[in-house]
Amino acid sequence: MSPFKPVNMNISGKLGWRQRLPHLLAFVVVASAYALGGLEWIEHKLLDSRFELTDRLSSGRAVHVGIDSRSLRELDTWPWPRSYHANLIRRLDAAGAAKIVVDIDLSSRSNPAADADLAAAIAETEGKVVLPMFKQRATNDAKVLAYTEPLEAFRRHAQVAAINVRPESDSLIRRYNRLEPWNGTFVPSLATQLSGELPGNLEPFYMDFGIRPESIHYLSYVDALQGRFAPTRVKDKVVIIGAAAVELGDMLAVPVHGALSGPALQIIAYDSLFLGRAIERSLPAWTYLIGLILALFLGPQLSALSWQRGLLITVAAATGAYTTALWLQAFQPVSFDIALPVLVVFLSFLWSLAQQLDLLSTRIFKQHMADVHRRALMGSVVDESFEGIVLANGDGRIDFANPVACELLGRSAEDLEGRNVLRFLPPEAIDFEGPDLLAGETETRVLIRSSETELAGKDGRTTPIELSIAVAQLAPGRSPFERRTTSRYVYIYTFRDIRQRLRAEATLRAAADKAIEADRAKSELVANVSHELRTPLNAIIGFSEVMRQELYGPLGDRRYQTYVKDILNSGEHLLDLVNNLLAVSRLDSSEYKLSAELLNLREITEAAWNVISGSPDAKAIEFEVDIPEEAPRLFGSSQSIRQVLLNLMGNASKFTPEGGAVRVSTHIENSGEFVLTVADNGIGISKTDLPQITDPFLQVDGSTNRKHGGVGLGLHIVKRLVELHDGGMPIESELGAGTRVVLRFPRERVEGFENVIPLPDSKSRGGD
Repeated sequence: MSPFKPVNMNISGKLGWRQRLPHLLAFVVVASAYALGGLEWIEHKLLDSRFELTDRLSSGRAVHVGIDSRSLRELDTWPWPRSYHANLIRRLDAAGAAKIVVDIDLSSRSNPAADADLAAAIAETEGKVVLPMFKQRATNDAKVLAYTEPLEAFRRHAQVAAINVRPESDSLIRRYNRLEPWNGTFVPSLATQLSGELPGNLEPFYMDFGIRPESIHYLSYVDALQGRFAPTRVKDKVVIIGAAAVELGDMLAVPVHGALSGPALQIIAYDSLFLGRAIERSLPAWTYLIGLILALFLGPQLSALSWQRGLLITVAAATGAYTTALWLQAFQPVSFDIALPVLVVFLSFLWSLAQQLDLLSTRIFKQHMADVHRRALMGSVVDESFEGIVLANGDGRIDFANPVACELLGRSAEDLEGRNVLRFLPPEAIDFEGPDLLAGETETRVLIRSSETELAGKDGRTTPIELSIAVAQLAPGRSPFERRTTSRYVYIYTFRDIRQRLRAEATLRAAADKAIEADRAKSELVANVSHELRTPLNAIIGFSEVMRQELYGPLGDRRYQTYVKDILNSGEHLLDLVNNLLAVSRLDSSEYKLSAELLNLREITEAAWNVISGSPDAKAIEFEVDIPEEAPRLFGSSQSIRQVLLNLMGNASKFTPEGGAVRVSTHIENSGEFVLTVADNGIGISKTDLPQITDPFLQVDGSTNRKHGGVGLGLHIVKRLVELHDGGMPIESELGAGTRVVLRFPRERVEGFENVIPLPDSKSRGGD
């Protein structure tokens, strides 16, 4: 039995200790490493990365007066007389500094006059000066610590504070002591002394290296000594005098920033306390508890998921843990240890992956057995096929022929196998350059060609057949174990007896010819009758118009005016019907020819609306054209597009009540299609009538007393004209909400279409 037996359950299934045990062992291993400090380097790296993401400015409460390279050049040679320090202290005190830290070794005597001057300057500040104390290893014995303090003359009127810092195991300084052991007692560290408060927690804290060193206020020693600064820069602030030049050697390795001078590090420690950013590590108990919960509950669930979902959850858990720790560190002085729970989840995922790999090997074995069964089944299917099937290799040698192929060829399988297929099939039918067409392909591809030919049997009789030739390119696999470097080709010849089909086709062809002839006769009859009707209709309309206008004198009784108007309207209605019938007849008989040109749709639209709005029955309807002047032009028939717009806008105005609106707009889709939209807010069309709305002679309102006239040919003609322009015409409508007809023309009919780059279109096909 495999040790990686997968969990057969869904996410909500019940888990036992057997499924939880491997993940519990992973927790024990990681927890042991955490307890022994083996994960400290990971926690430090995570802490540093969070500092980089939560950087902040210095508090501005401290100023670094730096002994930099410029000061060393301008103030004689090093070391300077202590009278320099005395003068600097007096100048800073006069400027109103709250504290003055002299981060310089004053443990040895120098010139007596200079020492006396410095002691006097310290006394004059009345306790503002803070002097450093530090421990260092004796040069002759690395195990013995030497305690270094300022001379008694200096510290008599000054405060003292420890400035020692210790690197971690990675040689970087991260933590800062609040108090420093000193000869059996404790002295405050410099940051604690400057904060002016006794710490409630005596444990060291992590300095906030998210504080940007470049935001610390800085003065060059020589500028401060010579008074080249504004007193407001140091007033009521803590001033730390100390080395800034690299050549003085007071540089310390720190995370994030690489290296900082000793005074800059002390300012970051002071700011960490002043800003409430003295960072503490989370309690190990919480880390253990979260890791145990993840091991017992999340780990087993990963085994029930696919490796993709398991990886997603693992990444999500790690991201969530890091984001939580980042949020805590950004808003609270807490560094939450997350290495343990993240590693537990990762090991649980690896365990689940091992389980799934073991399961995959079982599936591969089962798939192999299924392939064996499938090959046997396919062999049976091929043998029982009603079509003849012949397989040949790249040299044309027959590898297989099924019983039907043997029967049609009049030969046994033994006679066919191993012989060239050209001996049995017509050479002109199999002159097939399949490998040339597939050259350069790297995937397995199939290319098929079909033709009709005649097959000569062994007895000399010919049989009409439909021959299909397929060539499959078997490209080399991508597996590292694949040894082939070139493709192989397999030819599949499939043929069937088509004598019965040919007889049926001949019968159907004769019937189709008769139907075409009948349809042509119908179209000619409609066209001839329509032409014969147009002449008397034109006369009726013309004479009615003359009578209506009373060009040759009054008609007499006013009722004659009403009759003449009815005659005129009826004649115009019949003429429209005849014109529509002629148009449909021409479209159906393929006599309609397009004369294409680049069209200005705005001009055509406005001209069409002038015709509609100028009719006697025109209603007070708002008309809007949204066709930009700079829009690309459409390549099409001016007459056809004008007819399309007349029909669509005529329908829109007819079915839109007084005060309604008709809008015509165009735009170019991301795919490059030209879209022309005619929309109204009229009565609309029901969902049940919408699918057949473009059928000829369809009347949505079929009653004898319907309100709107027409014979139902307008939309049918529009659809046919749009199709002649290779376009489509989706219609959107809803009862009471209006109708929206969208005409879509291919990008090849757009002016400059070769510069229109198709883009992925996430919008609906019916979108505007």
